[in-house]
Amino acid sequence: MSAGVARLRLPRVSSQALAARVRETRIRWHLLMRNKLARVCVVFIGILVLVAIVGPLLVPYPDSVRGGVDLNVKLQSPSWSHPLGTDEFGRDMFSRVVAGARISLSAAAITIALALLLGAPLGALAGGVGGIVDDVIMRIVDVFLSFPSVLLAIAIAVFLGASLRNAVLAIVLSWWPWYTRIVRSQAISLKERQFVRAATAIGTPKRDIVFRHILPNAMGPVIVQASLDFGYVILTLAALSFLGLGAQSPTPEWGLMINLSRNYFLTAWWYMLFPGLAISFTVLAFNVLGDGIREVLDPKSRTY
Repeated sequence: MSAGVARLRLPRVSSQALAARVRETRIRWHLLMRNKLARVCVVFIGILVLVAIVGPLLVPYPDSVRGGVDLNVKLQSPSWSHPLGTDEFGRDMFSRVVAGARISLSAAAITIALALLLGAPLGALAGGVGGIVDDVIMRIVDVFLSFPSVLLAIAIAVFLGASLRNAVLAIVLSWWPWYTRIVRSQAISLKERQFVRAATAIGTPKRDIVFRHILPNAMGPVIVQASLDFGYVILTLAALSFLGLGAQSPTPEWGLMINLSRNYFLTAWWYMLFPGLAISFTVLAFNVLGDGIREVLDPKSRTY
């Protein structure tokens, strides 16, 4: 009888937990949308993602995206036929800037995801297990953090060779320790909470405590950091491409376009301007959105 009652109550508890999580998500979304600047950035990022998904399929000059050459229209200023002008090979800048959104956003998303997959579990292990595990992981983290992240990414990219894939890998290898430190600090605090002590008292395996109880509850600050880092990763990828260590021609990557425009800065202002504006507005939007998410996830800023 009691077993039957227990079986009947399990779905009810699960549905209540799901309803509470949905309510919490709605409240956080409402708080985020109350910030007018964050709301504008959400709309901008949404449009940017849409452009990244369907834009390259709808650009007016697909050959320009693939690296086609038309010297008859090289270095033309913005016009009705070429809204953002053309480059030294006669390629349409509007088509290439639109196509570059997919490259920059996808590369940044992959970079953040890989850095999280590498850094977050290590941080949870270091803070949740402690002892020799914590010492080994954090000494490795200290070695990586002893170098400025950008310079370390440049050194790794030089060692691996110039390509967009190697640039992404270089940033991942220089970025993951930050997530490890954030998660470790959260794990040390969560380890003293009652729900973790209760799980330990009933004999829950250490692995389950770390990855099922500590790690999921330590992701709040990580989400904020990842949203802020998204813009910085785009900027770093552009910097590596500008230095010739990232995407290679004819890939329509924003940083590479700025690199190629250096020799035409005085005669073709549009060549450098529009890729630069794309990078600036994208980085600014993600930074503002990250600040908004941080305010929402900070309990002290809540009014309910």
